[in-house]
Order: sequence, then structure tokens, then C-alpha cells
Amino acid sequence: MRVSAATAAVPRTLGRRGADFTYDRVFVPSLVVDHTELVLRQAGVQGHEGFAVWAGTLAGGDAHVATLLVPRATTDAWHGVVTPETTAAVLTALDERDLVPVLQLHSHPRRASLSETDAIRPLVAVPGFISVVIPDFGFIDLADVGLWSAHQYVRPGQWRELRPGERARRFIIDDSVIRVD
Repeated sequence: MRVSAATAAVPRTLGRRGADFTYDRVFVPSLVVDHTELVLRQAGVQGHEGFAVWAGTLAGGDAHVATLLVPRATTDAWHGVVTPETTAAVLTALDERDLVPVLQLHSHPRRASLSETDAIRPLVAVPGFISVVIPDFGFIDLADVGLWSAHQYVRPGQWRELRPGERARRFIIDDSVIRVD
């Protein structure tokens, strides 16, 4: 699939969407990770799953996350739903900003795994899109990608799990703030 501003609901042509939807590594600023942790934990304190989307740009075969998007979801401890209407609003918000959805994240109460429901209801059903599940309602060090369960979409109902070594190679957390004395 090719992502293009020409196919956006509200076209914005900054050139960030004119690439094939394929990427190997995902570069994520630590501030996006920190804010995602906060979003997941805010839901977790209430005993609910939390949801987030990391969006950005694709260049040179890599994804560069710049934005955290938090969709409205109906959730409890064992299940969460992002409605088709909210999904459409998410995609429109990204279209308006000329951004590409890189991966979705959501939390589970205990261990991280892609449930059967998760597998059949991805936010984005495009080969290569990644779904990340975070354990313990996000009360972990989210920068430790070894704690994640990450899965790459292949086709309807089929995902490929990314093993620990592959997660460590593919997900790079970059420092957002660097102090130099």
C-alpha cells in the first residue's frame, strides 16, 4: 500500500506521506514514550485498558514517530473498544497533519499478549502495521521494549510476533532531552 496526501480525507502536502508503507526500525523520542506511559497509567489506575497511536513519517525504510494520538475508547479491565467512528476520526486527524500511523499500543491488566479480539480488530489493517501490547496497565518501564508484546499485521486475522531480539533492534528510543555540562 502507498500512503499519499492525494488520498487523504483532508489533504495536506508536506511530503511526509509520499512513501510506501514499509519500515524496519521505529525511532521514538523519549518524551513520546513518557507521555504514552502516562496515558496508559491514567487508564490503569481506573482499572481500564489504555489506548494510544504513535504517528509520524516514513523515510529511508524507517519510521520516525513524532506524535502521540489518544483515541477515545470504551474500556474495562479485560476489554477495550475503539469505535469505527473514532477510528475514522483518528485517521482524519492524521490526514490533516500529513502523518502516518506507525503503531498502536494498548495495555492489558497483567501479561502482554495479542488477544483474539485484538487480532481481529486492529486500528489499521495494513500489512506491516504494528500492534504493541503493554502489561500491567502500563506500570512498567515503557522504554524497556523487552517487556512489550509486539505484533506485525500480515493479513486479516494473521499477525507475526516480533521476538525480543527483533524488538530490541527495531524499536529505538531516542533521548528527547540531553543535558551537557
